[in-house]
Amino acid sequence: MKNPAIPRAIPLTTGCNQLINWGISFYMPGTFARAIAADTGWSSVQIYSGLTLAMLVMAALSPFVACLLARAGGQRVVMTGSLLIAVSSLLMAASHSLVAWYSAWILTGIGMRLALYDALFAALVNLYGQQARRTISRVTLAGGLASVVFWPLGEALLTRMSWRDALLVYALFGLLSAALTLSLPNQTRPVVNKPVATGGGEDRRNGWLYAAFIALITFVSNGTSTHLPEFIASVGLPIAVGMLWGIGQTGARFLEVIAGAGLTPLRLTLLTALAMPVCFLLGLSSLLWLWSAAGFVLGYGAINGLVTIVKATLPLQLFAPEEYARRTGVLLIPAQLMAAASPLAYAWLNRALGVMGAMWISWGLTLAIAGLAVAIVKSQAVRDGEGIPALSD
Repeated sequence: MKNPAIPRAIPLTTGCNQLINWGISFYMPGTFARAIAADTGWSSVQIYSGLTLAMLVMAALSPFVACLLARAGGQRVVMTGSLLIAVSSLLMAASHSLVAWYSAWILTGIGMRLALYDALFAALVNLYGQQARRTISRVTLAGGLASVVFWPLGEALLTRMSWRDALLVYALFGLLSAALTLSLPNQTRPVVNKPVATGGGEDRRNGWLYAAFIALITFVSNGTSTHLPEFIASVGLPIAVGMLWGIGQTGARFLEVIAGAGLTPLRLTLLTALAMPVCFLLGLSSLLWLWSAAGFVLGYGAINGLVTIVKATLPLQLFAPEEYARRTGVLLIPAQLMAAASPLAYAWLNRALGVMGAMWISWGLTLAIAGLAVAIVKSQAVRDGEGIPALSD
């Protein structure tokens, strides 16, 4: 059956939905943690542990999202998740104990798994098949602005009100985010009880390679971005240099949208993975040349921006569209666990080995990531009976 054309409003409304959802959930502690600690006496570790708990909840729910999308439809799932994030903001505002704080984050984790990129992209693929790829890229372009918008917005709110009142404002943004999902059709699909026919052993190999690749790249990406200020300070640059990260991330996603269909998911995967070791060598050389530190921040911001697109679009080339939600729901579990573990792991690495020591570990991991990317491309080439795609024609 031919998929319907994608309405022009979908990229804008769902992009704004993601911008808000990321801004009021994942990026919220980065702005509010200091004010929360000053008011409650909780340590930063206790405050940020709520976000780690939410990520663990996301991983636990991941296998069930495909079935939920099939039964309830993408609009209802993403709207429900958006509303849960809004409600959790209210509960956090009313939290006066760590038990209440963590309970609110558990609810946030449920909402994040139903309303952030992975669920929305699966809903778009269910609706529009391969056509969804360009829309996914445009949505990540808008969603990537979440920190750029909500970090300064949160700071502005805190100059005028308490963090509790600011979270009430965030809850209102959550209601707006839920309303934006009304533009998304709520088409449901029959629940498939048997696995869809696949390409056999090569197909399973692609699945394992994809899961390992995304898990490892998520570990390095999340750990690096979380502790980026430490790297910047270690080389003697002002923290404002961190703005280059956001510029690189948004700029790379914009260029990917401009590139169009010529930059296939496999080519993008290969380009992104091979650029990672080079970028970390640039960071390691920052003790010799200060400019290379700024280059690393800008370059890895760009890589981090492309990783989100790779994560979402590569399964469209590896698997059939009707398998997208089920496959990603399972294969992304290791990545979600790595997302939860990486900030603490990098904190330990920075203490034990120093910032540059941790960067050497990251460089070694990027070599493994590049190897996995080459293996994915080769495996898919064998399955398709084609050669390894060139990065450009």
